[in-house]
Amino acid sequence: MHLRTPLLLPLLFPYLAMTAAAQTVTVTTTADVIDINATTGTVGDLPGPDGLVSFSEAMIATNNTPGHQTVGFAIPASQLGWCCSQYDGIAVFHSIVGFYWRANDEVTIDGTTQTAFAGDTNPDGAEVLLYGKTFYLNDGNSTLRGFHGTSVQAGGANTLLEDNTGGMNLTLFGGGGSTIRDNDCGTIKLDRSSDNVVVGNTTSRIRVLGGGSGQPAANNRIGGPTPAERNFITGYGSYNSEGLPAGAAIQLAWADGTWIENNRIGTTPDGLASGNQACTMGISFDSENHGVTVLDNQIAGILGKGMGPHHAGQLFGWAVYFWGSTSDIRIEGNTIGLDANGDPNLGSVWGVNVDNFSFYTPVGIQIVDNEIAGHLFTGVRVGPSAQMRLSGNSIHDNGWLGIDLIPTGFQSGVSPNDPLDVDAGGNGLQNFPVLFGASHLGAQLHVVGALDSSPNDAFTLEWFASPGCDESGFGEGQVFLGGTAVVTDGAGHVDLDVMLPASVPLGWFVTATATLEPLGATSEFSACVELLGEPGTVFCAGDGVAAACPCGNESGLGEGVGCLNSTGAGAALRALGSTSVAADDLALVVSDLTPGTFGLVIASPNGKPPSAFGGGLLCIGAGLTRYPAQTTGAGAFHYGPGLVSYAQANLPPAAWIQAGSTWRFQAWHRDPGGSCGLEFNLSNALELSFAP
Repeated sequence: MHLRTPLLLPLLFPYLAMTAAAQTVTVTTTADVIDINATTGTVGDLPGPDGLVSFSEAMIATNNTPGHQTVGFAIPASQLGWCCSQYDGIAVFHSIVGFYWRANDEVTIDGTTQTAFAGDTNPDGAEVLLYGKTFYLNDGNSTLRGFHGTSVQAGGANTLLEDNTGGMNLTLFGGGGSTIRDNDCGTIKLDRSSDNVVVGNTTSRIRVLGGGSGQPAANNRIGGPTPAERNFITGYGSYNSEGLPAGAAIQLAWADGTWIENNRIGTTPDGLASGNQACTMGISFDSENHGVTVLDNQIAGILGKGMGPHHAGQLFGWAVYFWGSTSDIRIEGNTIGLDANGDPNLGSVWGVNVDNFSFYTPVGIQIVDNEIAGHLFTGVRVGPSAQMRLSGNSIHDNGWLGIDLIPTGFQSGVSPNDPLDVDAGGNGLQNFPVLFGASHLGAQLHVVGALDSSPNDAFTLEWFASPGCDESGFGEGQVFLGGTAVVTDGAGHVDLDVMLPASVPLGWFVTATATLEPLGATSEFSACVELLGEPGTVFCAGDGVAAACPCGNESGLGEGVGCLNSTGAGAALRALGSTSVAADDLALVVSDLTPGTFGLVIASPNGKPPSAFGGGLLCIGAGLTRYPAQTTGAGAFHYGPGLVSYAQANLPPAAWIQAGSTWRFQAWHRDPGGSCGLEFNLSNALELSFAP
């Protein structure tokens, strides 16, 4: 028997009353002594001959007593603290063996009762600490709260771990249906445990780990839509002997149905700085993961800084990292690389990255409506075996490409388009659109180009604008403008003539992506085109603006009045791009035509008074030349960019467009369906003056 100082009677009477009324066991000493039967002792045997209750005695008694008990604490001030100043004000329980520090029957262990008894004696957290051992909460329907710096492993179902502090590690092993909330802790681990909720915590990392095939961690929720459910996951990392940092804020392995929402991942709790300079991954998808949703989180500050002897000055970091055979992953509505103010100050080396492991097959990854910015290298990198849909994202201010599809040879950089898009790599190295020009048309944005890819396939094109163009000339896309559905013809070609209800400042740049449907493989960004004011002056309407024309008497028409074409309006000729001969980026577009219409553009340095010609008015004078004929796709045809140099092959250089010259352009097209039944009609005529 251990000899101890008898407890003062004022402490004993409350204990007796509480146990009689509600089977509450109150721990009254930090000494690890036992004077009840360690095998059969029950709550009725407490406090024992010495009048004191140790924590080990409390666990023996509650384990051997049927029903649900509560363990509380009333440690006198004289026993607070142990060993050194870091434990001042804390009731520290120290056991050489710790054999009895486990709950094998359902129980509530409430460290906040010590705070109620003695006051807030620990300014850094809770007032109860189990030193040096992991506490095992083995049965379900149990609660542990109000502990400081104590590692806990819970193995039963419907467990609650809450209001614990001091960097303690919290583990759910097996079981399920449990809640970990409002803790200030180190690592939270869900190990082969399902249907759990992790909310309101400040923690260095969260690990959701299945045990391989047949032992997943399924349907766990980390965070939630309300501010109270948000976790602050500051990042975990360590250095090896070479000075190489490594660690993840959230690690997923063999996890199914995980839901990660509204958390701050990788930053300090205020979202304005990196949380751990050794952390190298924000969310790491390891091994097999399926059905995971990552929604409305701030993922930022993941930039591990190397140390000596071999990695000093080097940077490492992936905001979202894939290397397993994942499927059905949706990453939506997150900011990735931005601080809490929305500025791209907390980027990683890579934003979203699928690594170069060709023997893994990550498929069904959807990156939707995120803002991905501020990364030193690539915004989104798609490894050679991966399939990833990118839609509606804002991708900007990254050091390299906004989107980089990696070929089977693992090279980075722009992957050029290829005929019929038969090459292989990330997202099949899906061909990107080629844009000819963009300009305002009233309140709309008019974009013209073409897509050449696989034949007879459906694609979703997405359009973006940015204040600047990437140094590569391809992308990025800061503002999402909308999407367009198209289908390529048997040669893999489709013309693009798109009106977008978007307001974009002049001088910004427009770019686009193409996504193969229904697979969902998205291309890199196209080359940028600058949004310029529409050049040229319409000096002759030329085509139909009247409801009808006196067929057979076209010579009597006044200027600007011709026959309606088959669309019920006049064909529209417009110019896109600049009129600088050095830029050579001018494009001509003829729209408002019936699909399948045959036509071409004519040009001359001279205009003339309008005269009847077919169903319209000819306004082009002497010195006329023509561009090659086309047949409209979706009601339009176009030339360019490269309009200036393209036409030089048809005329001597002195006779073609030069700086300082003015040229007139008009479109001719066959129009058997026009209002007069005539075979051809004419568009309006444009006058363009060319600069150096």
